[in-house]
Amino acid sequence: MSSCYYIFNCVGKVLRTGFNIRHLSLASSSRAKLLEMNFAVPKLEVLNLSGSATDDDALYAISMSCCGLLQLNLENCYDVTEKGVRQVVEKCTKLREINLGGCQNVAGNVVSEMVLSMPSLRKITIPPFYHPSDHERELFLHHRCLVC
Repeated sequence: MSSCYYIFNCVGKVLRTGFNIRHLSLASSSRAKLLEMNFAVPKLEVLNLSGSATDDDALYAISMSCCGLLQLNLENCYDVTEKGVRQVVEKCTKLREINLGGCQNVAGNVVSEMVLSMPSLRKITIPPFYHPSDHERELFLHHRCLVC
């Protein structure tokens, strides 16, 4: 469903019907925003939003609706900040992988917070401009989280 202009209406209708959708890619959907997700999508496990217009408001809606997420790809989502990332980490307690590559507005300190507060996380692709020290990398590995 990548690159679709009026995607939310279609996706919303499909997700509301109760189908057991587990993987959803809205990659490169520059106009798709998931702000109106006021329904639960508990079976959704993998959500790819890379290169989309996703922002903190959309992440708030996702965190409230998709609590069963295991993987979240936010690569090159330029409007995402650490506020939205924190919301997802707090609410999506099963999250195992998150990709923040290219998220220029996400501060690097959120990586340490995620690793320490979320034992389920196993892989984090870090935002640009963040270069963890060797000591930090050891700490992350001690918590069984690969940071790349």
